[in-house]
Amino acid sequence: MIALIAASAAVAAKPPPLPSRELLLADQAAFGALTADGLELADELWWKPQLGFYAARPDGGGPEPVAYLWWTFPLFEAKAAAALATPTPANKAALNDFAARAEKYWDPTAGGGVGAYSSSYNARYTGNPYFDDNGWWGIAYMDAYAATKNTRWLKDAMRALTFIDRYGWDAKGGGGIWWDFGREKKTSESLAAGTLIAAKLYAATRTSKYLAIAKKYIAWAEAHTLNPRQGNLYGRNAADDTVMDYVEGMMISAQVSLCTSTKQTRYCTRAQQLAEASLEQFPILADWAPETDVIYLRGLLDLYAKDRNPRWYAVVYANARAARDNARDDDGLWSRKWNGDWASPQGTLYTHAATVQLFAWLAGATPPDV
Repeated sequence: MIALIAASAAVAAKPPPLPSRELLLADQAAFGALTADGLELADELWWKPQLGFYAARPDGGGPEPVAYLWWTFPLFEAKAAAALATPTPANKAALNDFAARAEKYWDPTAGGGVGAYSSSYNARYTGNPYFDDNGWWGIAYMDAYAATKNTRWLKDAMRALTFIDRYGWDAKGGGGIWWDFGREKKTSESLAAGTLIAAKLYAATRTSKYLAIAKKYIAWAEAHTLNPRQGNLYGRNAADDTVMDYVEGMMISAQVSLCTSTKQTRYCTRAQQLAEASLEQFPILADWAPETDVIYLRGLLDLYAKDRNPRWYAVVYANARAARDNARDDDGLWSRKWNGDWASPQGTLYTHAATVQLFAWLAGATPPDV
């Protein structure tokens, strides 16, 4: 489960100018090297053979012996991004191994026996599952499928979305997705993640029910969560118009996917509107936390891959350069935020892996001609 974070004050929306294409290509290769090094360090320091998965901190400390699902999500995505950028047999094998082990977050007894991905690894009777946790795993499994074409990961994404739509969608109360199975509150994180999974499942399978789910979620968000004071970005829920960059990033990615699969340009238009408004609302150099900001920046890269607007690439590139210059600690780990401040708590897997993930996405993105 990811903590709710409020938006920072808006700053200038113009990203720094890009350097020459020659330098961009050199940096693309450098980001690929940093990805490989960062993944090797993660496997060396956070992997615990006796547990069969990754701890929250290198010393094995943390709330539980194995890191929570959200804490390992950035590493799952980093491995997927690395396999997409450099589709070697070794990278695909590493991703397939991670994805297979990650299935142990599935608790068939969760939610009173309905079954869901739990925050805890290889546990049973974990009680009240979170819909955003299932969203993160569904997204990661879709990326694992994109990199490996292993249909097993499609099925894992499908069961995440099935749980979200069947038990998270408030069909009797006017729609929206709950935060958790206990129906504590509704949040846009769960809704945006479900929208993205549905859009990608439709693109991969052309199954109409997934398109219907994506449209249903988007329609509800457009009708109930838009914040007109902040560029009609999506707010937290119908009662709270706080905007969060990673929610916008997931919705940008979902709209791009739907634009491509349905060939309806209105989805691309909405993705561009969200990107423009996001650049006005959020700092160009993202300053929330690496594990959230990278989701937003990935959305901009997805849009760039579609419309080739160098502005979107320039924002991501500026953040990656800042991370490369400021985020590494004296031990060679990416333990700091991208402005150089220490992330809190220190030494967590998700801070290191989120920055590696950023490098990996850029390593797989063809730089613009400038």
